[in-house]
Amino acid sequence: MMKPALRTFGKMMTVVGLVSMLVLAGCSSNDGGAASGKIRLQVPDAAIWGEESSALQVMYDKFSADHPDVKLEQVTMADDQAMSAALAAGKAPDLMLMDPSLAKERFKSGYVEPLDKYYDQYGWGHDMFGWAKNAYVEGGKTIGVPWNYEGLILVYNGTMFKENGWAVPKNYGELLSLVPEIKEKGIMPFAWGSSDNPGVDDWWVTSIVNSILGKEGTKQLYSGDVKWNDPAIVDGIKRYDEFWNAGYVTDKKSQAISQEDSSQLFLNSKAAMRLDGTWSLAADNEPDFDIGFAPFPSWKQDGEPIIPLGVGGGLVINAKSEHKDEVAELLNYFFNPDVVKTMAEHGIPEPIQMDYAQFDLKPNVAKALNLISEAEKTGRTGYVAWSYGPPSVVQVLESDFASVYLKKTTPEAWLDNLQKLKEKDFADNRIFGLDKY
Repeated sequence: MMKPALRTFGKMMTVVGLVSMLVLAGCSSNDGGAASGKIRLQVPDAAIWGEESSALQVMYDKFSADHPDVKLEQVTMADDQAMSAALAAGKAPDLMLMDPSLAKERFKSGYVEPLDKYYDQYGWGHDMFGWAKNAYVEGGKTIGVPWNYEGLILVYNGTMFKENGWAVPKNYGELLSLVPEIKEKGIMPFAWGSSDNPGVDDWWVTSIVNSILGKEGTKQLYSGDVKWNDPAIVDGIKRYDEFWNAGYVTDKKSQAISQEDSSQLFLNSKAAMRLDGTWSLAADNEPDFDIGFAPFPSWKQDGEPIIPLGVGGGLVINAKSEHKDEVAELLNYFFNPDVVKTMAEHGIPEPIQMDYAQFDLKPNVAKALNLISEAEKTGRTGYVAWSYGPPSVVQVLESDFASVYLKKTTPEAWLDNLQKLKEKDFADNRIFGLDKY
C-alpha cells in the first residue's frame, strides 16, 4: 500500500508490507497431493486480508474445478524477512503477492519471473490500464499482474454535514473555514491514527504533493526535475504542520492511537471526516449515518481537488517455480468475470476497462467507484507515492513524517533530506519511469 498502510477500516498494513502478510505456515512437500501424483502449487492465503482478499478464493475455486490434476496449497508468511529467507532458500510460494518496488528489486535478484510471454498468450494487457501494468515493468520486462487500483479520497459523515449545512470543502481555503465550526461543536474535524502503522502518514504527503503540483508536476517530482524541497511543497508541508498542531487531526493525538481506533471515532460520529482510500470499502461497516465520498480538498488555497491513484500490489510468479506455466494458467483466472465482480464488490476494482453497471454493487461501493471513474475521465487524478515514488523517499514517507508535525525537525530540513534521497535513487537507477505514460 500498502500501503503506507494499504488500507483502513478493515485492513491496516503498508504497501511495503503486502508481502509481509504472506508466507509458509506449515507446508510440506510430502503431503497427500504429492503422493497422489498431482502438481502442487503454493499460493497466497485467500484469507490474508479478510473480505478484501476473498477474490483469491473465487479464483482458486474456479481454477481447481477446471484443473483437478493441480492441488493448490494456501500458505501464509510471518513477515518480509521470512519471505526473503524463503526466496533465498528456494522455498517461497509459486505465486506471490508483492508490491511494485519489492517486485522490481527481487526481479533484479532473479527471484521474480518475467511474464511477457503469458501476457501475449492470454491477452492480459488488452483491457488493462497502461499506468497499472507499467507499475510492474522493469528493464523492459513485465514482471507482475497488478492486483487492483485504488485512490485516496475524503470520507465524511454525510448526515452530519447535511444537518449542519456544511458544504464539502474543495480546497484549503474552504477547509480552513469549515474545521473551526466542526471543532466548536465538540467534534474532531479529522479522525486519524498511526501508532500501529506510521506508514499511513504517507497518505497525507501524497495528498499534499498531488494537489499542489497537479498530475504532471507530481510525475516530475517522483521521476523528473521537480525537487522535494521546491518552495511550493515546503509551503504545503508547513500547512499540514500548522493544521495538525491546531488540533484538527484527532486533537493532536494521531500518533498515539491506531488506525482502527481512529476509524471507530469516525464510525461513532466523534469525527466528521477521514482521509481514506477506496480499499476501506472492503470493510462491512454500517454506521447509523450516510457516508459521503469526495476528492480530498486541495492543499492550495483556491485549488481544485485531485484523486491520487495507484496500484495496491500485484501477483508475481516465483522464478524458481517448477510449474510456471501452471501458475500462469491460474493467474489467467484472475480475469474471470466472477473474480472481477468480487473485487469490485469490495471496492478494489481490477485495473481493467469494465462496465461496473452490470454488477449489483453496494451503494457506497458504487459511489466511490463512480467518483474515481469520473475523476479519470476529467483528468483529475494523480499518483500515490507508495506505488511510484523513489524507494528511498518512500521509506522515509512511511516512517518519519511525524517528526515534522511533532516538531522534531523542520519542514525544510525534512524535505532537503528527501531530495538527497531522490538524487541517490536517481544515481542508483531506482526511479520509477512515470514518463512512460
